[in-house]
Amino acid sequence: MSKRWTQMLIGLTILGLFFGWIRHVDAQAEQDAQLLLSVAKPYMQSNERITFKYTGYFGTCDGADAKVMDAGERLSNQLGFKSYTNGSLSLESGIYMMKSEVAGNALATLTVASPVGQSACYAVLRLDAPENADQAQLLKWQEHMTTQLNKQGIQGMWNVMIQANAVGVSQNPKEFLAELVRAYKGKVVERYEDDTTFSTSLASSEFEASIRSGNQKVNVQIALHLDTTSGLWRLTIGTPIITMEY
Repeated sequence: MSKRWTQMLIGLTILGLFFGWIRHVDAQAEQDAQLLLSVAKPYMQSNERITFKYTGYFGTCDGADAKVMDAGERLSNQLGFKSYTNGSLSLESGIYMMKSEVAGNALATLTVASPVGQSACYAVLRLDAPENADQAQLLKWQEHMTTQLNKQGIQGMWNVMIQANAVGVSQNPKEFLAELVRAYKGKVVERYEDDTTFSTSLASSEFEASIRSGNQKVNVQIALHLDTTSGLWRLTIGTPIITMEY
């Protein structure tokens, strides 16, 4: 993970937490994730890639590497990560990163950083699950992490995404997206399309977490991208939005 990417992610979190961009509802996070994954399943091949990501405020570090290191170690211990002597640890340019296997063979990454010129610390907890991962285990892990993060007083939000080759797109990607919109019981608030990509953002009363995009509430994003080499459509769905390449 590059320092620039991490700083951009932290910047988005700051905007969300302090200017009301993000609606913070940890209590419903697991229900949102379960709904996202269960509705997506019939529209995807079995090679799905699932990502859980929590981003939140974690006290003050004053931009000092030593304090970032201390905050990262404290949080990794509280979340049950392995000791850094056994796990994968790095501290570079004021960014602490720890990796550990969880929920079977999924990879969890904890990043703690303090943006330049700020005293605040921010934590990013990410889980990348392999193909055919046990979704029940992933949801159980998310629930446990939510409890632990709340105990630490970390204010933030979950972002959950699933990606795989689509099933049944045929030659009509717009109709395929429209069917998914109906499946998620959403109202389209934004669209984007070009020759190989179609993206739709929804407001759905079925989901609790949301962000603001202009004057609109968004809590589900669906994207289709045509791989021109294989001829297959890649489907990515996220709540409240997609923050991975699609």
